[in-house]
This record gives sequence, C-alpha cells and structure tokens, in this order.
Amino acid sequence: MNMLNSKFKKIGLSSAIFVILTITFVCSYQVYQNVETVHNYFSPKIISVMAIEKETDEWNSIKFDGQDYVKFDSVFWDKTIINDANSAGNVLVKVKDEQGDIVIDEFQVSPGNSKQLIGLNKDKQYYFEIKAAKGQFTINAI
Repeated sequence: MNMLNSKFKKIGLSSAIFVILTITFVCSYQVYQNVETVHNYFSPKIISVMAIEKETDEWNSIKFDGQDYVKFDSVFWDKTIINDANSAGNVLVKVKDEQGDIVIDEFQVSPGNSKQLIGLNKDKQYYFEIKAAKGQFTINAI
C-alpha cells in the first residue's frame, strides 16, 4: 500500500510540474505576442515605406519609422535588410556611418529577398540610402 501511495505521489508531482510549465509557457508566449514593448525587444523590426516619384540616379535617404538612422542596440537584431515582396522592383542599398563614410558599399536586393549586413556594430548609428526605379518600396530592417 505504501508503495502505491509513493507511485501516486510521483505521478501527481510530475503532472503538477507539467501543468505549471505548460501554463508558464503559454502565458509567456501570450505576453511576447501581445505586449508590443516585449515583442519589439525580442523581435526588433523597423519599416520604411518610400514612394519614388521620378527616375533619377540620385541616392535617397531611408527613414525607418521616422528616424534618419538605425541603431542596432539589442542582441536580438539580425542586422538584415528586406525588400518587401510587394515592392515595385529591385533596390540598390548602401550603408553609411555617422561620419558619412560608406560602411557597406552598394548592393542589390530584389523584392521578397534579404541581405545580411555583416560588419555592423552594436550601438552605432547607421544611415541607409537607396536608389531605385519609380514606384513604391517597403524596406524592413530586422
């Protein structure tokens, strides 16, 4: 009889631990999904929507969420640029530092594709410029 009680206690304890872990996981996931500050910290993403009005050979500054620069200030940044699949076409992108020096020379990103930005440091301001044909473009930095 004593052995049977011991077995039930182990099963009960295991079940209680499983239920507590499941509840903790579900609640944590809901906080991650629904609390914007938490989601943005763990999955940072900034967006720029640009309408290029005329064909030109000039570089246009990209403003992400209204800011002239991007600061990769969290360990969770992938340091990747994405040309949204709904963009009008290919874009040429280049990255400059605070002094205006080119950090990453121009590269092309097709709609629906991305480019890893290797060599960018945490806590530095980077300025992005694009050159593209006429149309609307959505550029994401993740």
